[in-house]
Amino acid sequence: METLNNPLVTIATSMYNVEEYVVQNIESLLAQTYKNLEIILVDDGSPDKSGEIADFYASKDSRIKVVHQNNTGLGGGRNAAIDIATGDYITFVDADDYLCPDFVEYMLSLIITQNADMSISKNCFTTSDMEQVKTLITETYTPEKAMEEFFFPNIRLGAWNKIYSMEFLHKYSIRFVPELKTGEGLEFITRAASKANKIAVGNKKAYVYRLNNANSATTKANVERQGIGSLETMAYIGRNLSMPYPNVQLAYRWHLWNCYRYCLRQIVDSSTKKEYASLYKECISYLRHNAPSIMLSKVRFRLKVEAVAVLFSPVLYARLQIAQKKHRLNK
Repeated sequence: METLNNPLVTIATSMYNVEEYVVQNIESLLAQTYKNLEIILVDDGSPDKSGEIADFYASKDSRIKVVHQNNTGLGGGRNAAIDIATGDYITFVDADDYLCPDFVEYMLSLIITQNADMSISKNCFTTSDMEQVKTLITETYTPEKAMEEFFFPNIRLGAWNKIYSMEFLHKYSIRFVPELKTGEGLEFITRAASKANKIAVGNKKAYVYRLNNANSATTKANVERQGIGSLETMAYIGRNLSMPYPNVQLAYRWHLWNCYRYCLRQIVDSSTKKEYASLYKECISYLRHNAPSIMLSKVRFRLKVEAVAVLFSPVLYARLQIAQKKHRLNK
């Protein structure tokens, strides 16, 4: 490891079936203005040429390490990177996304100047929104504030667009939970935030999140992985995460309610109402039963309006969300 005047930063990317995007991803890592990098590319049993592409780049740049392993899922792939990382800090990049040249420099400045255990940016570019924020801000969150913001979510979920102290991750044995089908990033960041001394927060866009990957797990409707998986993840978080703060408990309850809404949307979008008849009824019942408590709680006005719409017709609102999502993807 280097001294903290020039800390070594590990960038970890787990790859599975992303050969169409991985060149742009790797090129963006190599183009970082901050040069003291360790780049770990995990070929997580990818059936395409992602692993070969990673090997090619590793032969050209000594900062790149490649791990080839059997498929373990996104969480398992990231854990493999954590296990061999030697950096003072680590950041995760989804393999179909890419970074702006100043991403590491910006995120590193946040975490170091505020002496925090992790730093996050509230915003990111997407493939349908490449406009930078007009005014840059820097804040510090307590664990309570960060957990609340993640659950609502006022900040994009996922382990990406953040940077973590490796010493901090090792101290609390923070790893991804490979068994989770989806939402492993939410589990990771809320657990990390709950243990952090403080969280450095900025709002500059320096990460590009891809919305137009037709093969992405979050693009295709999938009841088992996305719908049921999100409910299982929330149950796991509820069992294992200490949430002594009332505001965090409220945010958690809202996120669970929203996961039922998400699960219903997966069923409607995949036209599998008959196959998941029991779950379909459970989602509608849960949403309607808990919508009044959302409406009466101290959540933002927009969330109250959504709760009213869901109470009126959960299925109709699900169809509206599906239409909006397709419109965004087609931009």
